[in-house]
Amino acid sequence: MRRPMLVGSIALNALLCGLMVLNARNGASSNRLGAPVVRSRAAGTLAGTSFAAPQRLTGPSFLDYRPHPYHAPVMHEASARAFRLGRNTMVNAAKVTQIIKLALDAGKANPAPPVGPALGAAGVNIMQFCKEYNAATSTKAGQVIPVEITVFADRSFTFILKTPPASKLLLKAAGLEKGSGTPDKETLATITRDQVKEIAEIKMPDLNAKDIEGAMRIIEGTAKNMGIAVEAPAA
Repeated sequence: MRRPMLVGSIALNALLCGLMVLNARNGASSNRLGAPVVRSRAAGTLAGTSFAAPQRLTGPSFLDYRPHPYHAPVMHEASARAFRLGRNTMVNAAKVTQIIKLALDAGKANPAPPVGPALGAAGVNIMQFCKEYNAATSTKAGQVIPVEITVFADRSFTFILKTPPASKLLLKAAGLEKGSGTPDKETLATITRDQVKEIAEIKMPDLNAKDIEGAMRIIEGTAKNMGIAVEAPAA
């Protein structure tokens, strides 16, 4: 009886080895979740992720703007300490108590509304947030930089900076203080397609668009609703 059992054991081991080799080969083109990993040749980054880096603009810009790593989470000291100790509060979704979204002037966050009431009600250290937000946006003076704050059960927090609102970028491009109240009846200004493309490139990480052409159509729609016309494409 021992000989058949020995032969069967050897055959089983050979089968398992074969499966391990096959999995290793398949793993070369898949990530840990089994999803295909595609490397973008142009950007040299993993494509299909939600944290794709914004495209860097070249040449003179009417916005004098260079993309910031808006989607890099900024970690509060308590959360960073927990992360280093192996208790990453961001991973445990059960500990997230609130997500707060604000639109603030870069480098000018302070305890006054809307920051103070929103963060105070969540138990967040208001001055600590203001200090970290102002430091992260210190080079973007004059712009409105939206922020998404994740609050945890221990009252620590992280925040993610978003791109400036499209309406603010359009107003700057058009040289206007505000948009039209009756955009279907009046046109306040006209911008070029190059300006639309530049704004679309800035907003791309936050837009539901597959490519730059789709992003441009979204920006054009926003411009139309503000009474800002876009020059017709060249024939």
